[in-house]
Amino acid sequence: AAMLAGTVGSGLLGGLYFIFSFCVMQALNTQPPATAIHVMNSINEAIINPPFFLIFMGTPLACCYVLFRCVKEGIRSPDHTLAASGALLLLVGEFLLTAFVHVPKNDALARYVVTGSGNDATVWAKYYTSWTRWNHVRMLPSIATSALLASALSLRGARLSAGGGAGTAPLMH
Repeated sequence: AAMLAGTVGSGLLGGLYFIFSFCVMQALNTQPPATAIHVMNSINEAIINPPFFLIFMGTPLACCYVLFRCVKEGIRSPDHTLAASGALLLLVGEFLLTAFVHVPKNDALARYVVTGSGNDATVWAKYYTSWTRWNHVRMLPSIATSALLASALSLRGARLSAGGGAGTAPLMH
């Protein structure tokens, strides 16, 4: 269940980041800087809700469990290798990146007081460019994790169906 949750959750996160990179941020960048700043701050407040947190926090937790089980059982099959790689990729490339890059950028934008001057344009341009670039970066590991975990599930199913490694079944439970 943890690998399936990680597969679905990482796919959802990858999709969310994709939409932000290629739709939301581009749309905000067509607005006056003060408007873009206000709307982005509103988005950053609105996104803190139970459905988002279920996926945003639940997916890394599922990946932690998958990684733990892979290490505990021993990474001795291709499905374990794919599962461990995908789980670790999400934890480092999505979760830690968000915590150490996006959250501080969002907090700094929230503290900024819109002045209606040219400084708003400078602040927005710097935020938009850096935030969007790093969002592309965290999108890719999220999508790759979904693919790696889906592949691990497929290989695992084939291996267990063939009678190989029935003792490793707990990874799925």
